[in-house]
Amino acid sequence: MDSKRPSPLEDKNSQNGHNRDTNWHPPLDQQGQSTSSMKALRVWYEIATPSDVAAKPSFATHDKQRRLRLASVILLLMLVVLLAFIRLALLSRNPLLFPIILAGIAICLLTIFLNRRGHVTVVGILSVITINAAIMLNLLSSPSGLLTMNGFLTFDLLVFSELLAVSLLPPVSVFVVAALNIGCICADLFLQAHAPDLAHLWAQESYTLLVRPIALQVVVAVVTFLWVRGALRAFRRVDRIQEVERLQLALAEQKRDLEVGIQQIQQTLTEAANGNFTVRVPLAQENVLWTVASSLNTLLARLQRSNQSEYELQRIRSEVQRLVNSIDEAEARRMPPRLSPTGTLLDPLLKKLAARPPFQSVPDPDRPART
Repeated sequence: MDSKRPSPLEDKNSQNGHNRDTNWHPPLDQQGQSTSSMKALRVWYEIATPSDVAAKPSFATHDKQRRLRLASVILLLMLVVLLAFIRLALLSRNPLLFPIILAGIAICLLTIFLNRRGHVTVVGILSVITINAAIMLNLLSSPSGLLTMNGFLTFDLLVFSELLAVSLLPPVSVFVVAALNIGCICADLFLQAHAPDLAHLWAQESYTLLVRPIALQVVVAVVTFLWVRGALRAFRRVDRIQEVERLQLALAEQKRDLEVGIQQIQQTLTEAANGNFTVRVPLAQENVLWTVASSLNTLLARLQRSNQSEYELQRIRSEVQRLVNSIDEAEARRMPPRLSPTGTLLDPLLKKLAARPPFQSVPDPDRPART
């Protein structure tokens, strides 16, 4: 044998290491931080996302709920960033920067309200328009009125609108936003006057300066579209697997209900066959065999009433025969008959007969009198 058997010490050390790996837990302070952050995130979800969720949500409902939660987090980050930029806007030489930030805060609050109402598509469109408008207005409203090299580098920030579009809107919308961004970049480069630093580079490397931001927009659009499309396909596969599991569980429950229902119906039929018509099938209305059990219970109730009627008829027949025999015996002894209660429908008639005077024989006119 070429394989070397580990020593007991090595085996013990490996087991201890395995136990250390499997039983490791993060420190208590990290657990407390993660728990508190999850609680804060759940509170924010309750504020900025709809609270009503379908009992059996479909993939479209799951996807919309995911986009609503993602939009709430993005809007919260945007609101924090805009609030942090207020001091910078007050100190900036651009007089329009502060109104732009205030307008962005107002739109952000509006989109949070719309996200709470479940209008995630409107939230995505407004967010993309707000990001693009804020960036382009910042470039157009520069104090000098010229496009500088720093302003040219600001074109890279337009990729945030693509990320918002691919996250909150249908994935194919990222190409529409990329085309819009490319149009804004080209229009600004060709229509706005250039500052000296950018004009010098534009005269020497205009093609490179034009291709750089356009290529960035195209690459980000293609990569994010492929990534989100693959993620959505994976989500659909997971949703199908969960749907198959739910169907299997439903079929298993239905099979169990059928087995229980068939067993109870069989036991009821056995009791009825032995003459016990008072037995019933104890199936709930949710059971698939409830209609069969209800019809069977109705049949058993009718058989029970028929059996009781037949029993009453037999008792009446026997009591009538007993009364006839009692009356014949009383006539033979020349005594009134003893009419005792029978516990049947004949008791009212017997009560009437008992209240009458004793029976006296009347001579038959057709019979000749004795001499």
